[in-house]
Amino acid sequence: MHHSCFPGLFRGLLIPVFAVVALVSAPAADRSVEQWEVVEFTIDLPPNDLNPFDRLPRADVSGPQDRRFAVPGYYSGDDRYTFRISFPEAGDWAVSARDLAETWSVSVEAAPASTLGPVVIPEDRPQHFAYANGESCFVIAFEADWLFAIDLETGGLERTEALLRDIKANGFNQVVMNVYAHDVNWHKDPELPAKYDFSAPPEWPYGGTHENPDYETLNLAFFDHFDRVIALMNELDLTAHVMIYVWNKNVNWPPADDAADRRYFNYVVARYQGYPNILWDISKEATGYGHNDMEYIVRRIDELRELDGHERLVTVHSFSYCAKYPETVDFISYQTWVNGLYQRMLETVERFPDKPIFNIEHGGYEEGPYHVFGGSYEDAVVCLDRNYQCVFAGAYSTHYWQDTSWNVVIWDRTELPAKDRPRYELYGHMAKLFEEYDFSTLKPGRNLASTGFSLSDDEGTILMYLPAGNMRVTTRITDYYDQEMSVRWYDPLTGEYTPAETRTMYKWLRLEPPWRGQPSILILEAFE
Repeated sequence: MHHSCFPGLFRGLLIPVFAVVALVSAPAADRSVEQWEVVEFTIDLPPNDLNPFDRLPRADVSGPQDRRFAVPGYYSGDDRYTFRISFPEAGDWAVSARDLAETWSVSVEAAPASTLGPVVIPEDRPQHFAYANGESCFVIAFEADWLFAIDLETGGLERTEALLRDIKANGFNQVVMNVYAHDVNWHKDPELPAKYDFSAPPEWPYGGTHENPDYETLNLAFFDHFDRVIALMNELDLTAHVMIYVWNKNVNWPPADDAADRRYFNYVVARYQGYPNILWDISKEATGYGHNDMEYIVRRIDELRELDGHERLVTVHSFSYCAKYPETVDFISYQTWVNGLYQRMLETVERFPDKPIFNIEHGGYEEGPYHVFGGSYEDAVVCLDRNYQCVFAGAYSTHYWQDTSWNVVIWDRTELPAKDRPRYELYGHMAKLFEEYDFSTLKPGRNLASTGFSLSDDEGTILMYLPAGNMRVTTRITDYYDQEMSVRWYDPLTGEYTPAETRTMYKWLRLEPPWRGQPSILILEAFE
């Protein structure tokens, strides 16, 4: 790729990024920032014969222990190009634009213990996620495809923040979202208030309009707003699971592999790889709509990894792709609505022992007051059960509420009568359980009972999930026969524990949950 850089034209601005990016006039040299804080450097490059959106100048970044990586710049308007960086560790760093003589030094301080950092996959726990600060990351994802659009018309982030703070308060820590989507193909509820319908957004990524596109340029106003959404999510410790494409929502994309197609894709990667809360997903339902073949996705991933110096995690919303090309993705995404969900997910966990398994869609679409798109399961508790089946198989999962998942977004559920509100709190209770019991230490699949699904560790902790129809469970805890264990129950609908009791383990010990007609979780713990 041709790079055109000019000595003496580096602006040298270091720009901390919070909920909104704000320019500051202080020089970059000898500035102090925190580890994983998003900062920006800008340069001015006079126009040349290249499309400015295709010019991706590179900055070389070097730091402690000879750590090095490179990041691409992106066009930010008025002949200005921006390098967005978040430094992965404390120490003294240097940043320089290639072919320019001047280097800028940055002193990076260790982040506070509460700063999570990006999501990573620990070497010693390859089927699990963690944060870069060492904390476990029990992923509970929330689908909000049109999150990018709900404040495009307001000029603010009030709606976006209301939704994000609500789901964050209820245990969700990842949002599955599109960069852009246009409209749905299915029938729309005639009772839906217009303010909740975000079909055909007023801005889109390219120039011109969706109906009359100008593929030679990209829409900076659209990406400026998307910056603010991602930065707010970063501030709230919400991971942005960004699906770069979606091919079944009537987007007027240019042809695959066309220069305009690569222009958009590379620009998104260059502009957002610096945010520590980014995960990449090449496309929603990537192989299901005849847009292209799998080799196209391989090429896009190769290009992404060449551009993304921060090495954010990558997946593809297509199990058929992930299963055929597992070496190209960091974690396996699965979409299945089958009845035997637990067994299907357990088989997948066993098939890919070196990668996390993420069920991105299990067919449970919790119903709302306005019908959007029905799954195979709509009752709130049944949808919760689908998520627990994934978790007890050793996989991570995603929740859909019909009235936030697609073009319809009710950003403030308190506007609804209580009977019509989604039960987000059920996932807060799930998060609470796995705050106490580290999911990354638990293994699925041992034959420990006559029924239900079990997770256990090597220290004598056993969790058993019993679906609503289970009246009792008969244990087979052979390692602890004739020994005492602590026994208590967890109510996944209220987040309450029963008082612990002491029971002596023996063959065919029968235990009954204190609730009927609902799921329950049995917790057994060996005494030290």
